[in-house]
Amino acid sequence: MATSATHARTPLVSERIGEFFWDNETGRDRLEYTEYGAGDRWIVLLHGLLMPRRMQQPLARSLAAEGFHVVTLDLLGHGRSDKPADALLYSMSAYAEQVVALLDHLGADQAIVGGLSLGANVALETAVLAPERVKGLLIEMPVLNHALEAGIVAFVPLMFA
Repeated sequence: MATSATHARTPLVSERIGEFFWDNETGRDRLEYTEYGAGDRWIVLLHGLLMPRRMQQPLARSLAAEGFHVVTLDLLGHGRSDKPADALLYSMSAYAEQVVALLDHLGADQAIVGGLSLGANVALETAVLAPERVKGLLIEMPVLNHALEAGIVAFVPLMFA
């Protein structure tokens, strides 16, 4: 059975699960990521709050099929990465440090960094922390200074549903 061009499937791309360790003030924590595709055109995709990296899988596969080397990361406390008890490790600056540590681990000099909600904020923070490492930003729905209350009202009921 032939498929039409409008129903063409995304070509298969290689997918590899990896891990690395982030050294911080309170110890050493394990972070898990998935790589899609290959090459030197890097994109790092970050998940939303309380979501795993798997949420970015369809976009990652599509971008990898276009020739990008895409990496999705479970930030500390999310998905299959460690969940330490120290609340200070869950700050935007700590998450940005984790993204830079991922780039170091992968040997990527620069990447487009993007994400949704929490991931968008982390992408922005990464650009502030290491502007020479961020080639571009792909941000969707960042939670900005005065949006916290609106985000809580809109999304907390959905989380409990």
